[in-house]
Amino acid sequence: MQSKLGILRSQLGQLRRKRGFVRWGSALCALLALLVWLLVAAFLGDWSFDLPTSGRTALLVAWIFAGLAALRAYVWPVVSIRETTEDVALIVERQNKIDSDLVAALQFESPQAKTWGSSRLADAVIDYVAEFSPSLNVFEGFSYQPLPKRVLVLVATLLMVGGAVAAFPGHASAFWNRFLLGTAHYPTKTQIESIVVSGQTIPVYRTGAIAQVRIPYGEPIRVEVKCAGEVPAAGSARLSGINNDASNQIDLQPLPGQSDFFVGEMAHLTDSFKVRFHFGDVISDPAEVVIVPLPLVDIAWDVTPPKYAAATLKPGELDGGTRQFSVLEGSQARLRLVCANKPLASVRLTIGETTFLAVNSDSRRTASWTLPPGTPFDSIREGLKYEIQVTDQDGLSLESPIAGQIRLKVDRAPRIVASAVTRQVLPTAQPKIDYAAGDDFGVARIVAVVHLSREDGRTSRHEVVAKVISEREQPQPIVRGQIAIPLSTYELTKGDEVKIVLEVTDWRGEVVGQQGFGEPNTLSVTDLNGILVQTGEEDKKSAKQLDEILRRELGIGGEKK
Repeated sequence: MQSKLGILRSQLGQLRRKRGFVRWGSALCALLALLVWLLVAAFLGDWSFDLPTSGRTALLVAWIFAGLAALRAYVWPVVSIRETTEDVALIVERQNKIDSDLVAALQFESPQAKTWGSSRLADAVIDYVAEFSPSLNVFEGFSYQPLPKRVLVLVATLLMVGGAVAAFPGHASAFWNRFLLGTAHYPTKTQIESIVVSGQTIPVYRTGAIAQVRIPYGEPIRVEVKCAGEVPAAGSARLSGINNDASNQIDLQPLPGQSDFFVGEMAHLTDSFKVRFHFGDVISDPAEVVIVPLPLVDIAWDVTPPKYAAATLKPGELDGGTRQFSVLEGSQARLRLVCANKPLASVRLTIGETTFLAVNSDSRRTASWTLPPGTPFDSIREGLKYEIQVTDQDGLSLESPIAGQIRLKVDRAPRIVASAVTRQVLPTAQPKIDYAAGDDFGVARIVAVVHLSREDGRTSRHEVVAKVISEREQPQPIVRGQIAIPLSTYELTKGDEVKIVLEVTDWRGEVVGQQGFGEPNTLSVTDLNGILVQTGEEDKKSAKQLDEILRRELGIGGEKK
């Protein structure tokens, strides 16, 4: 069924939509203008103080909160209004000073009104309103204010800001990038084209992580900066500590004849720092200069003596803990090299013109580096002078190589002493020679060398083995004994001469031992009469010595008066 109040309802709906449009339009224009001016304020703050990322983050958060506060204060109270047809009819009644017939008629026309009582009364009110509603001006008193004023403010704001953006597009682009936490910088009159620190180029403005330059400890740092645009007369590098609050400034002066090329030097720096370069109105992003310590290397030698000497050496007698030491020939020296502060990339040991590369078991910082098999240190046969140089993970080496020397410790020749009981022998005698032999690490063999000199001028040489000590009986550093020389085998005659020299060979394991010789014992070959004469002379000499002893003890034979 067609509504009697259809025209009125349509007009009231139009009025409701217009009022909503004004509310929404005014609120949004005010909000947009406010947000734009907040952006202008953020730009002025960032441009004036060159805010770091943390500052710009705080600025972005403040802008968002200010926008939300404005939305809550100015927009939400307006746009949250939900007007119904009855609400608009009530406004029209007040504007036209009509009783509540409009609202009542609208309500009586609803389906629920059938249960409200007298239907005749409801129909009467509906008919009454339907008769005069076509002549009713529901839009009387409606105005689009304050929408035009808000639109004007927004347009003026956008024109002003748009003009500034068109005039300074570089600033606008940089601000938007920075506002969104990018790394852009505002255009400057002076431009830094390049920065070189100790031969390493660093970016003027970073696009990712902060740039780092690694400088070996103790080296002077040379800075080279090239500028363009309005080039100033001088610039500076401003330093700030990374691990402390220290700060410093280095002035950079142009090279003679090159006004756009600036240089400076930083020396005696012991700790890492951050640096920013200031030239005119341009300031570079900070970069880190990391002072890299040189490797701290400690070496030791594990010395293993030859097997034959191991049992007789005292603990610590072969000390490999220093760079210069002595070892026995045939000893093995194993290198142990440790870097205390960083991993090493390589270790080189040089002997003369030959270089050997050390190896390590793993990549741990404290891993020991050792020499591979096949070096002269496996079995040292001569004195060695060596140099050790390392390269760490940063490509740094020692200021000067570790130099050392391994000398050969002398294994003295064996010693032997011998004595004969008599000096006169018969051709068929077996004179006995007493001997005592000694060596630092063991005696292996004792031989008596017999040299015969006959009256007719003939000579000959013979050997008699006195003692041989087997490997399992070693070490025997001292050997004593007696050897009998059978002269009957040589067919000697009176007047011949026998010279006996004892020869000792020391024990050196698988290595051929060294020989030592005793003093010769010379025997004269005689007959029985010669032996008796020698015995009588010795008896007379003994009797005379005894007589002198008795006289001295008894006081006989003093001086004559």
